Amino acid sequence: MAPDHAADCRRLLSDVDASRVTVRLVDATGFPELVTEECAAGVPSMRTSTRINPADFPTYRHLVETGELLIQSDTRTHPIRPPQSLIDELRVYAQILAPIRHGGRIVGTLSVHFQDRPRQFSASDIATVCSCRERIEATLAD
Repeated sequence: MAPDHAADCRRLLSDVDASRVTVRLVDATGFPELVTEECAAGVPSMRTSTRINPADFPTYRHLVETGELLIQSDTRTHPIRPPQSLIDELRVYAQILAPIRHGGRIVGTLSVHFQDRPRQFSASDIATVCSCRERIEATLAD
């Protein structure tokens, strides 16, 4: 049975006052499948929007290629472009993306979305995201 990341995502959603928090983990085919999603009241689920393969977009490739967080205070103007549906359909105007590692490789992503407005992230916001990622990674241990 796969670990449940909902509690960690709910806590992160509250701690940074996010609109949506998601966890994607690669499946047997390598597709980054949405396995957990927590949304603030009134925020639509990603499951209702256009289905995409995140690996086809520069944001996901950045995580895989660099292994570093991607912090986007304004997704509409950031040079590393997210899927347009994220902006147009889900109105994500700011986000923090964190690669999830296991066994020395990136096996997924933790995404923290902020709807309808850009946002300047604090050091505390970033540290909170990193702590959540570490808790998720710990559940993936052999």
